[in-house]
Amino acid sequence: MRRPLFHLQRCRVRAVTVSLMCVLMPGAPAAGQVIDRVLASVGGRIVTASDVRMAREFGLVRVDADADASVVLRGLVDRILVLDEVERYAPPEPGEADVSQRYDGLRARFATPDAFASAMRVTGTDEATLRQWVRNDLRIRAYLEQRFAGVVEPSGEDLENYARQVRADAAKEGRAPAEDEVRRLARERAITDRREALIREWIEGLRRRASVTYGSDL
Repeated sequence: MRRPLFHLQRCRVRAVTVSLMCVLMPGAPAAGQVIDRVLASVGGRIVTASDVRMAREFGLVRVDADADASVVLRGLVDRILVLDEVERYAPPEPGEADVSQRYDGLRARFATPDAFASAMRVTGTDEATLRQWVRNDLRIRAYLEQRFAGVVEPSGEDLENYARQVRADAAKEGRAPAEDEVRRLARERAITDRREALIREWIEGLRRRASVTYGSDL
């Protein structure tokens, strides 16, 4: 089975369609045989068309349902950059129960166990690869929670703007929440939005400092 993209060895990418995977995978076909199409290189590590197919099939990258392959590819590149930071600071490893729960969530995306197994066959992946993926998801989440824990409390004006949104959303659902609940939800939304904005800015900084090439630039 193919290794997940975040375990690929560093190597020089010389063409869009290459036989590098022969070097990187035990038991791969003979040298010179076309294996996969390289879509991006991130500091020497490659992201292939198969990586994008796997991410889309299992919902491994958070994108809109109708997002095209280029959006998924960007998400995979960002994931490599973030994992580099995670490896540098080594947050605590997640527990097996948490890994299993998240893995079960992946399986629940499919109507039947056979559909899940079929998706693994089509994408050339296996349980070990997917479990490692979700393990790293949990490591990333722990790292981000620690790094961006100190989000500044929203101002009174911000809270009021979010409170209006909460009331409007509740009205659409035919609800009239108590004012203390409105304030609590408004504060949670404000902090969440600010935290996500900080994370986006941070990832953009990682991109600017990284050596990333796409498609025909390889």
